[in-house]
Amino acid sequence: MVERLESDYATVGFICSLPATFMCLGCPFVTLVLPKINHRFVALLGGGLCGLCIIASAFFKNSVAVGIFLASSGVGLSMTFMPTVIALNDFFREKFVLVNTITLYGYTAGSMLLPIVMERSFEAYGYVGAFIILGGITFNLVACGATIRKAPRNAAVNKGKSHVKVNEKRKCLFEGESSKQTESISYHNEEEEENEKKEEEEEEQEEESSEDCVLEERHLIQTERRNISKQETSSNDRLSRKSSVFQTGKRSCGLLNEPLYLFTIPIHFLIIFSIYAWMLFLVPHAEHLGIPPSKAVFLSTIGGIGGIISRTIFIILVDKGINVYVVYIAIGLIGTASFLLDFISSAYAVRATLAFVQGSTFFIEDAIMATLFKDAVFDDRNFNMAVAVSQLAQGLGAISAGTFTGYLFDVTQSFTKVFIIVGFIHVVMVVHLFIVSILIKRRRQDASSDFDH
Repeated sequence: MVERLESDYATVGFICSLPATFMCLGCPFVTLVLPKINHRFVALLGGGLCGLCIIASAFFKNSVAVGIFLASSGVGLSMTFMPTVIALNDFFREKFVLVNTITLYGYTAGSMLLPIVMERSFEAYGYVGAFIILGGITFNLVACGATIRKAPRNAAVNKGKSHVKVNEKRKCLFEGESSKQTESISYHNEEEEENEKKEEEEEEQEEESSEDCVLEERHLIQTERRNISKQETSSNDRLSRKSSVFQTGKRSCGLLNEPLYLFTIPIHFLIIFSIYAWMLFLVPHAEHLGIPPSKAVFLSTIGGIGGIISRTIFIILVDKGINVYVVYIAIGLIGTASFLLDFISSAYAVRATLAFVQGSTFFIEDAIMATLFKDAVFDDRNFNMAVAVSQLAQGLGAISAGTFTGYLFDVTQSFTKVFIIVGFIHVVMVVHLFIVSILIKRRRQDASSDFDH
């Protein structure tokens, strides 16, 4: 692309990051539109737009035109991505992190196979043919969008129904109490008129009995009130303490009421920055070290293989209930070391080993965002917008990776220095994640102590 567009690495890196960038930047806007439009239709339209724009970009030699089409393909990606993630959360609320990590196998497989497909397509059909094939592969997003459907009613709806039934029961009890009191009074008046002393004594006995029944019913009502209050407090305590000031009617203020999640946003930026800097320049880095392109392209495949292995192990650990933050931090430190040791050798075996380690690291770390959606967001009603804001931060990370790392190479003429700088940026993310994990653990402990109290 540098040769075809007669440009430099910074510009081409910027252009190549535009699909991912605009996919992320478009997510907040797609989220605002989705409540008014059928999710499946939006996903289908987005898949078609993405494929067409990638194919169209093949026929231009102007950097601006290619950038516009690739950016438009990113908009199409966002239209497919957001409905898919929302559907996953609707169907699998309790196991969203696990299920989302499983879906990332497709992302890992694409990172492993597409570089080879593009390299071989370029050799066989040239630049235009390779992009047409890539666009054809992208049209599979249309099939993906066609699978989206509405989830069944969640537990919250059923819970609301149960509360309605409880309220009806309480209403019946109050009506019963009132009717009994009325009957008792009317009966008392009739006996006063018809009977004198002897019957008045019997009436007094019946009044005492009636009062005992009324007191018993009142005691039952008060007990039920306390039980209902405890149920409502246990389910809504977090929301009432944290969100009541910002609520209007039934809607909350949104992410302004999620300080912990807002604190995690730099993590989303730094993860994607590191991942895209690695993806965009792994093969050019190897070629710059003197490795033939036919062999360099397999470094992406090796990284993808490492990612599939590590992701499989990670999914097993998640299913077993392990503390995922321990895994994230440990694997993040290993990945940081692989970048800082980039200078050790230019031999293909060494480059393959580093690529394997880096792929294993990144294809576990890309699950961090989903974990933070569930752990750092307090009110589930803010989930959709939290995903959208995360994608916004990731979009900024992707475009920064393409532009900044390309600019660093243009200045230093050394991908080794670029990768070492990426290593230092990556360690900042790991430290930030460590702080966030402590805050999340502390909040869980506080919530648990409040509940026990």
